[in-house]
Amino acid sequence: MLLRNIIVFLMLISSANAFKFDIWESGKDLKECINIARENNIPLIRGNVSMSNSFDWKYLKNYQKYREFKYYTSLFGKKAWVYLYFTQNKSELYKIHIRWVEYGQDKNDFERTLFNLLDKKYGEKEILKASNVGEYFLKKMRKWYPNKRTEIIFERSPAGFLLIYRDIMIEQELKIEKKKKKLNMIMKDAPKL
Repeated sequence: MLLRNIIVFLMLISSANAFKFDIWESGKDLKECINIARENNIPLIRGNVSMSNSFDWKYLKNYQKYREFKYYTSLFGKKAWVYLYFTQNKSELYKIHIRWVEYGQDKNDFERTLFNLLDKKYGEKEILKASNVGEYFLKKMRKWYPNKRTEIIFERSPAGFLLIYRDIMIEQELKIEKKKKKLNMIMKDAPKL
């Protein structure tokens, strides 16, 4: 009984440390996120379906088969796409990408505004050094680690601005799942060789 209580307590602690962006929180399952979108009238769509202004079930037909959803919104006064990524087996939200498609006249002002907001909210950032010359001139990256489970990455490139929220623990579990699946496929096919 004591062991079970300790395990439940540790699960609550680990889920409490998940990232939160707007109304989304990592670790939530797909069905729960669809309900959140419906309750908040978020125009969630899958794939390359046309944009919608409000939640509509017709854009989510057979949603259980998909692991990437998106919606178009305004963030910090600029138009952006928000992408929600879910794990394959458990259908848990583990990553969010925000890609701005509009940022006004001055990219540098928008970048400074975002940096200031992120610094104020998440504290000290890590400035990433470019791995090659092309990246040095074309890309700027910053990272924040607000807790042990969360990594936030801001990237500026010629394509625009990208903000990524990642649940490190869930993403590691996903990588292990993929490796196990690959290994199982190899083991299954090995007798054929």
